[in-house]
Amino acid sequence: MLRETEETGSTNDDAKDLAERGAPAGAAVLARRQTRGRGRAGRSFLSPEGGLYLSVVLRPKLPPGEWGLVPLMTGVVVAGELRRDGFDARVKWPNDVLVAGKKAGGILVESRWGESPYAVVGIGMNLDRVPDVPDATALAAHGAPPAARALAERLVAALVERTTRWEREGRAPLLAEVRANCDTIGRRVGWADGEGVAVDVDGDGALVVELEGGERRRIVAGDVRVSLR
Repeated sequence: MLRETEETGSTNDDAKDLAERGAPAGAAVLARRQTRGRGRAGRSFLSPEGGLYLSVVLRPKLPPGEWGLVPLMTGVVVAGELRRDGFDARVKWPNDVLVAGKKAGGILVESRWGESPYAVVGIGMNLDRVPDVPDATALAAHGAPPAARALAERLVAALVERTTRWEREGRAPLLAEVRANCDTIGRRVGWADGEGVAVDVDGDGALVVELEGGERRRIVAGDVRVSLR
């Protein structure tokens, strides 16, 4: 079930409402623009017309300790679908989608535990218009972007399928895909209180960074700045 609307405040809020009312995995909301779009840490997410704003309900039958990998799984799925359309798509840890090395989209996952747990996966993608933010791009700058609804339908199906496979196979195959898609690995990165070279994504989804001198540190959340290799 994919519900499409011209404008909404936040597709994540709409999808959470569906989930709270018992919607199954794969229920989704697609909007042409958002008036209250948001990213990580409560930041606003620019959502002008010309983008894809999609939120999908998932209900992973997984241990609580694995749910933190949902954003990374989503990045793998989005990058894979974009490559099917000929775009050079990769993932910047933990939740940015890159095309030709520039940010083309972002991911926000909001989860709820309780009697009927769910994860709402929000995906914002620049299709036709490049927002006025540094280092951003749009699919139209690199080829013919797919229609928003067609891409949304593919993403919903792929997210549900990849979640089912994760439930069946365990996390190891997913982590291999995460590492293969992660553009951050091998790059020098900086964060709030340090810098080093990203060398891995561990079994919990944390970014493993090697500091000067060989010590390794796990980065589990927050902003990571990437410099040249």
